[in-house]
Amino acid sequence: MVSVSRSRIRIAAILFALQAALLLPQPRSAAALEDVLVSYAGPTVTFLPAEVARERGFLREQNLDMKLLLTRSEADRAALVSGSVDYTLRAGSSFLSAARGLPVKIVLLGTMRPFWGLVVRPEIKSVSELKGKSVGVPGLLGAQQISAKVILKHYGLDPDKDVVYRVVDTGTRIAAILSGSLDSSMMDYGEAFRAKKAGLKFLVNAADLHGLIAGGLAVNTTKLKEQPDQIRRMLKAMLRALRYIQENPEGTQQVMMNWLKLDREMAADIYQMAKNNYTKNGMVEESAMNPLVTSMLAEAGVKNVTPTQLVDFTLLREVLK
Repeated sequence: MVSVSRSRIRIAAILFALQAALLLPQPRSAAALEDVLVSYAGPTVTFLPAEVARERGFLREQNLDMKLLLTRSEADRAALVSGSVDYTLRAGSSFLSAARGLPVKIVLLGTMRPFWGLVVRPEIKSVSELKGKSVGVPGLLGAQQISAKVILKHYGLDPDKDVVYRVVDTGTRIAAILSGSLDSSMMDYGEAFRAKKAGLKFLVNAADLHGLIAGGLAVNTTKLKEQPDQIRRMLKAMLRALRYIQENPEGTQQVMMNWLKLDREMAADIYQMAKNNYTKNGMVEESAMNPLVTSMLAEAGVKNVTPTQLVDFTLLREVLK
């Protein structure tokens, strides 16, 4: 009888322990994370806040698992409008999409100045020598092509007639110039520094000539109405990343080394060039934003559009409170 009672007690204790364990809060597993598909133009300093948010765990804290999808500008617009992707990091081309009447809104602005420049073959000494030659860009009517037009115009060329634009993917431009199949190309700082090491010339830093809103976060208007909670969480992660970039130089440079395949010296140099190009809170003052966006749209042939109608900072302001 005693052994039976002890057995029953033991079984009851085990069952109680199991029940208690089931009632305890369970840690979130990777399977519980919510997938979000985000399009971008490739690993560049412009889109660094998103990678900082992922690598430093800020997205995971918001129960989000970001999958980055490499797209060209034209495909990016179609994917965002159709809902094939949840977000795009391309704020520049999203302004153009919204201005043309597509159901898109920019919900966060990550940059105030461009993070790229014009790289040329070593024998080219001035922008004027590009007349009749080719200029590589990641997509037509995207932020880098608009930036290229500003540079060419500034140095006296007709940006619509004097050069031939070629769409060349990030990561292949250096080889294209070295092979002679391309004369010049717009390149993100990371790629531009690698190009210098390969013997090419970083001719013009676009940030010295103009401001530009290129990186950020945009969604289609249906998602904005139907999934505000997810968007808030995405915004929280991105805001943490923007703060981290300003407050943690060493940690940010480590992310740059991992993501952009840079050595420590290059990461430190690019960080110093880039850190003040990011926004502090995901917004730009209307007085600063309007002329930047109006100029960018005008370069693409779009006029008489009010930039503030293309953004929706309602959820961002809620998160910032």
